[in-house]
Amino acid sequence: MNHSFQDHHDEHEIQMLSIQSEAQQWEERLSLMNEEISFYLDILSSALNNNVSVTINRENAKHLDDELQAINKINEAHLSTFFDYKNKLEGLKECDDVQCENFYLKDHLIFKEKLMQHFKSFRAIKLLIFKYLRLSFS
Repeated sequence: MNHSFQDHHDEHEIQMLSIQSEAQQWEERLSLMNEEISFYLDILSSALNNNVSVTINRENAKHLDDELQAINKINEAHLSTFFDYKNKLEGLKECDDVQCENFYLKDHLIFKEKLMQHFKSFRAIKLLIFKYLRLSFS
């Protein structure tokens, strides 16, 4: 959903477009995270089973695997919550007063904060992976 703000959009429409745009970005990030987590888990699983040459000790590999499994469960929960949120967001289109809009905006900001923390946690795990995992392509 690629919307640009036009001069004829009122404050409500701009807010809706902004929320919808952010929601679309979250959906894309959460979906991509599923793919990334799966990729990293495959690499670590191969390393633990000695199917690929990876320079990492078993303890670190197990720790990273555990971290990825945990964040994967959290990501799946956020994806499920996101789809509920996205459906609920349709109600914003029906708002005709500030109180109604504030209700949706409050939910949006709370969910946004949770997702930003989740994204930050995943970045930290990826940094650990990059730090400890060195694939050997020999």
